[in-house]
Amino acid sequence: MEVKAFDEVEVQGAKEAFKSVELMSVHKLSKDTTIRELETLLSKLFEEVENEYKNPEQCVGEITIRAKKRKW
Repeated sequence: MEVKAFDEVEVQGAKEAFKSVELMSVHKLSKDTTIRELETLLSKLFEEVENEYKNPEQCVGEITIRAKKRKW
C-alpha cells in the first residue's frame, strides 16, 4: 500500500515546485481479507500522512496485490 500527498510550493528561481510526503507499507494478508479491511488499512495510512502534511493539494492512495504461486 502506498499513500502520497503533495502540494505546490514556492521556490525562488523555479517556475514550479512541489513538496511531497510518501508512506509505503507491506502487509501479509490472508485470502479471507475483505475490500472493507483493505479500505481500513488505507484509511490509516492516509491519516498518518495527513498528520505530517497538513492540507495537501492532492492525496492519493494505491493498493497493489501480489500473489506468489507455491509448489505443494
